[in-house]
Amino acid sequence: MRKFTLGALKILGAATLMLIVWFATAVLWPVDAPVPNVRAAQMLITNVNVVDVETGNVINDQQILIKDGDIVFVGDRAAVSDIPTFDGRGRYAVPGLFDMHAHSIKMSPMLTHPLFIASGVTAIRDINGCMGIDDPWVACADEKRAWNAAVKNAEIVGPRYDQVTSLAINGGSEIPDDLDPSLGGATPEGAVARVAYDKARGIDYLKSYTQLPRDSYFALTKAAHENDMYVAGHLPIAVSGFEAVEAGQRSFEHALLFVFECYPDMSDLRGLDDFFAHYTYETRLKMIAEHDKEKCADLMKVMADAGTAYVPTHTTRKLDAFALDPAYRNDPRLKYIPAPLRMLWLNDADNMARKAGNGGQESYMAIYRFGLEQTGIAHRAGVTVLAGTDAPDSFAFPGLGLADELEHLVEAGLSPFDALQSATIKPAAFLGLHGRAGVIKSGARADIVLLDANPLEDIKAVRSIDTVILAGHVYDREDLDGLLNGVEQVASAWYMWPKFIWQALNSPIMRKQFAD
Repeated sequence: MRKFTLGALKILGAATLMLIVWFATAVLWPVDAPVPNVRAAQMLITNVNVVDVETGNVINDQQILIKDGDIVFVGDRAAVSDIPTFDGRGRYAVPGLFDMHAHSIKMSPMLTHPLFIASGVTAIRDINGCMGIDDPWVACADEKRAWNAAVKNAEIVGPRYDQVTSLAINGGSEIPDDLDPSLGGATPEGAVARVAYDKARGIDYLKSYTQLPRDSYFALTKAAHENDMYVAGHLPIAVSGFEAVEAGQRSFEHALLFVFECYPDMSDLRGLDDFFAHYTYETRLKMIAEHDKEKCADLMKVMADAGTAYVPTHTTRKLDAFALDPAYRNDPRLKYIPAPLRMLWLNDADNMARKAGNGGQESYMAIYRFGLEQTGIAHRAGVTVLAGTDAPDSFAFPGLGLADELEHLVEAGLSPFDALQSATIKPAAFLGLHGRAGVIKSGARADIVLLDANPLEDIKAVRSIDTVILAGHVYDREDLDGLLNGVEQVASAWYMWPKFIWQALNSPIMRKQFAD
């Protein structure tokens, strides 16, 4: 018996050692990001129909001359010779697209960047950050700046990061254990200190979140303005939309904005310790039934007058509504999502269904539809609507999901032209890139997408991508399919589970989220 026990222990020990070695090997296993195509110093694109996103016109049979990653000529015939030429074969040329609400992780160069480029998304507003301490999971400001420079210098395949943001400021529960929790803005003094902290790190803007206290929010926006920064993100529950516009918040995220802010009893809910515990089936239906149209019209007017942008991310509310839908849960694009993340997405969908309660799924569907309706009304009221997905939040597919969101905007009542502007010229203007991005004209970055069909006639044409040009690099359909296939292979690789587990468990930011 003793010999058997010793033998079993040896086998168990050997198996444990093998498991440790396997896990460590997987964690350390190198994963290569795709390599950019060679970029010619000059290149002439011929025979394209340029979609003018300023006027809504299509200018047929144009040529586009690119030099060192920038557009230097757009017109009938460029006065050049003996340079590489790319025949556009009558495709429709649109500016590279922006996703104005996305998130990045350490493995983005392998997992999400190729998906963005394959989908024609050549720039993102990353709306997540860290606190400047090393984090194995979350991409921090220095990495995003390095990625942005590498795109410009033709060193990586990925979207541009024109600005970088802070970690969400939510009252302190989000702050990693090794840092002063007051930087979460539990007090006005902490909020002011947070502005100084992030200013010193070169952060461009500060992300507000739902649980940020009222007095801290106003201290944050004031200090941000004094330091040539701005606030964007969630509207804190304790603050009204009118107050936030007056305080200078530059964008509001997510389609619950007008659902909450135009509910007559919202002022009674602001002071609750746990607002979302009261966001029940009955409350959701009351928010729709008792919606104050006049108050909403007033809020939309002050937003339009102030230039406050709205990024509805309808994709996130679709999750709530379709959490149990079999077709939704088995989207074929899930093959591009690593198994650990797929599991989290499906768990999120299950949790949304559980939160809904009996009959509650209908109220989530009603909120989803009502949010679409409000986006259309806001657009007609002159509010700047920007396209964003919240990728890679649950079922918000990086890159691929922007076409979903553009279709949402058209469903909401925007024209295809309006929707296209929400992902091109309007994001560029918001980011201070007027004339440099979001347009196809001399002086702009050479980020161009060639489509098989005219998106001004049907926004679904943004899915018919023939070629993507990024900083002057040409990626034809074969190249784009290669990027997609590469992500699919990495997403299904044997080392993904250990990498995700190790990086998430060792992330100071993720540990705080797990604790909550």
